[in-house]
Amino acid sequence: MGGRGRGGYRGGNKRGRTQRRDFKDGRPNVWKKARPEGEPGPDGERGWQPFVTESQAYDKYYKKQGVVPPEEWDLFIETLRKPLPTCFRINGSGQFAQDIRDQMQHDFFDYLKEGVEVDGEMLEPIKPLEWYPGQLAWTLSFSRMQLRKMPILERIHEFLKQENEIGSITRQEAVSMLPPLFLKVETHHRVLDMCAAPGSKTFQLLEMIHKDDKPGCSPEGLVIANDLDVQRCHLLIHQTKRMCSPNILVTNHEAQHFPGLRKKGKEYAASLKSGDGVTGDAADEEMGLLFDRILCDVPCSGDGTIRKAPDIWKKWHCGLGNGIHTLQIQIAMRGVALLKVGGRLVYSTCSLNPVEDEAVVGEMLRQAGGSLELLDVSDELPGLKCRPGLKSWMVRDKRRWLCSASDVDRHRAGVIVPSMFPSGKGWDQSSPEESENLVVISEAAGEVVEGEPGEAKDKEEEVEDVEDEVAAEPEVASLPLERCMRILPHDQNSGGFFIAVFQKVAPFKMHPKLKEQKKIEKRQRGQSKDSSEKVDEPVEVVDSATVTVSSSSPDAGNDAGIDAEMVDQDPSVSESSPVVPVEEGTSPVAKEGENIEQGGGIKDEIMGSTVDEPEALNGSEDKRREEKRVQQQGRWKGVDPVLFLEDEQVIESLISYYGIKDSFPLRGHLITRSEDVSRLKRIYYVSVSASDAIKLNNRAGGHLKITSAGLKIFERQAPRETVAHCAFRIASEGLPVMLPHMTKQIVHTTRADFKLLLNEKAVPFHAFNEPDFMNALQSLLPGCCVVVLPERNEKGEVDLTRSTAVGCWRGRSNVSLLITKAEAGQMLQRLNLVDEESKTVEKAPDVIPVVDEEEKPEESVEQKP
Repeated sequence: MGGRGRGGYRGGNKRGRTQRRDFKDGRPNVWKKARPEGEPGPDGERGWQPFVTESQAYDKYYKKQGVVPPEEWDLFIETLRKPLPTCFRINGSGQFAQDIRDQMQHDFFDYLKEGVEVDGEMLEPIKPLEWYPGQLAWTLSFSRMQLRKMPILERIHEFLKQENEIGSITRQEAVSMLPPLFLKVETHHRVLDMCAAPGSKTFQLLEMIHKDDKPGCSPEGLVIANDLDVQRCHLLIHQTKRMCSPNILVTNHEAQHFPGLRKKGKEYAASLKSGDGVTGDAADEEMGLLFDRILCDVPCSGDGTIRKAPDIWKKWHCGLGNGIHTLQIQIAMRGVALLKVGGRLVYSTCSLNPVEDEAVVGEMLRQAGGSLELLDVSDELPGLKCRPGLKSWMVRDKRRWLCSASDVDRHRAGVIVPSMFPSGKGWDQSSPEESENLVVISEAAGEVVEGEPGEAKDKEEEVEDVEDEVAAEPEVASLPLERCMRILPHDQNSGGFFIAVFQKVAPFKMHPKLKEQKKIEKRQRGQSKDSSEKVDEPVEVVDSATVTVSSSSPDAGNDAGIDAEMVDQDPSVSESSPVVPVEEGTSPVAKEGENIEQGGGIKDEIMGSTVDEPEALNGSEDKRREEKRVQQQGRWKGVDPVLFLEDEQVIESLISYYGIKDSFPLRGHLITRSEDVSRLKRIYYVSVSASDAIKLNNRAGGHLKITSAGLKIFERQAPRETVAHCAFRIASEGLPVMLPHMTKQIVHTTRADFKLLLNEKAVPFHAFNEPDFMNALQSLLPGCCVVVLPERNEKGEVDLTRSTAVGCWRGRSNVSLLITKAEAGQMLQRLNLVDEESKTVEKAPDVIPVVDEEEKPEESVEQKP
């Protein structure tokens, strides 16, 4: 094909690109003239229009369901049309949590506690969330326009952004803070967040694990954060790394197929038959990876977030909730299977739809068969306003209100399932032939949804003006669903939310009916005996999970948990799991038809992996592939393996250079993502609990797809830094964990010199004020070192919990910081504020008079942050 030049003409002989010099005569920019509102432009598109804030389908649906009392409906809708207030949470386990709260109280909140008037509008004062413990969560309701008009509000905004970047605070919606609180996590608990991204709840769980930390000690607990989408996993890693915790693993799995890592063998089979409950460390070997606490914040239609996502008004229809219902049950039941006896599970959604809320809770209780107890925790957080769960509701489908499963048309049996109704009762499936016939009808009807989750092909029926009459009275659930909690937006000016808290009281066994249904589904799929010839079922990606579109019977919703591991099957190797391991001696390139769970679409550079291109098929293919492969791929394509660092030369060099004590063991705790030690760029540190989980995964065959483990503690020196005596320097994330155990390459300084270092970033030795500090720096070995600003306790001993430390590089004649400019600026700002408060306490009277800005002395103005 003939090429075109840059100008768009063949051969490129004539310039076709318009440039600035073509407009020497001052051509008017007519395209910049504002068009009258609503007038279409040259391309036929109209100008920007405000978001639609009403939906007939939404109003009809929720009025009929009785989620909101009729007398409160107007207030409910009015609240939904207002912007959502901004909320943030102070990291309670952080070193400066108390200082940050006091600083914000003194500098910002006291000034605005009575409210401020902007353009004739009185702003609500900043106030704490009364139900959050310790006054560590606050809410403010200022618009962007108001932030620009008041300097004090703009200062608050900038302060929150800076503190959020370094992990001192987390911006998070108020109702999103509730599920971790109801989990009641202790420092020794093993916790699973099944659908974790973007990571604000995971960060909150880590705070609870580290709430009683002592300097140099890691808690016994562990948090495993899982998400389906690999890109969202990287967002999750970015969020959680601010916590600087070695007690976390980030995994990339479908939540409904999360691996159990169970030990196989005769002993395991015998324990299942006997029904004995194995506990303690032996349970990890026999029963696999079990958890004390599990958070199931499942994918949902999200209509409770309509205040921060107003585009939902236009897109909403009841098919969104109907389509995601079965997946929600699968994820929740998978969580039940992974929960220890005596453990607590929280099921939550940001939806108000009873089909996604109470219907799922009811089905969980029915499938659990007495092994789950639904708890009433409405009084555990004083000050929280919540509504009890519904016991009666209807299902909307095809312009009809359905009161029970018997009202469902046979051709809709694969879409509207019995578990959506309060009783959960469906047709009698004693005859497998009848079930198969119903499924065939459902498939022939073509009800598989494309595009948005659960979207019906004729969704325009949702805006039908004609209101259908209900043929019968709705069913009433016999289960104690009133113990659930629904948060309505107008109660406390928040988003909509739903929470149910469970406790596992007995081992969970699969119901015989579920086993029979499993056999029926195998027969319907016509599964081949040779698993290598099996074709994966089509999937529909929905938010952070995948809906498996399977040919199911009318009771598919009741049996949604059959693909999860109950007691007789591990989903990590089940035929319904999309996991396809890369076998030894085979190409790591994804197979044709591979879905997202196998890493399809993941760029080669993610996690630093090296993916080989397929070679031509010939007799020496395997040999050439083995010679070409330079990086072990492990079980999962596109993800580097998680390997323990066992090179004694590297470990000994780290111990001797930094003088690491025996109280901080490195062997068995250092993780790498490359088998070639000479090419290591980063070394990660994991706690005892995380190390045990990785070892268990290795013994089970590597079914767990780990994208991140622990925290980065060492980084390889840059090529220009070869003068150092150690090949690795301390990473800023790992410094708080390692500092109490260092005896070398550490030096203390004064406040003045520490500020000088933060200001200049790189300072010559002779520029420091304290001679002892300068001499101590010169006595250090060239390379990485740690400069500490010590704070002493009442006994005169250095208190590491209050001291401030920073990683530095000791060069030939100067010392420079190894942290970002933002971190240095934030640290310097905090020191200045502490110094200013100390001077104020020493010089000022007990009551500080309020003076105008012009009357303040020049010295105070200069010290103002």
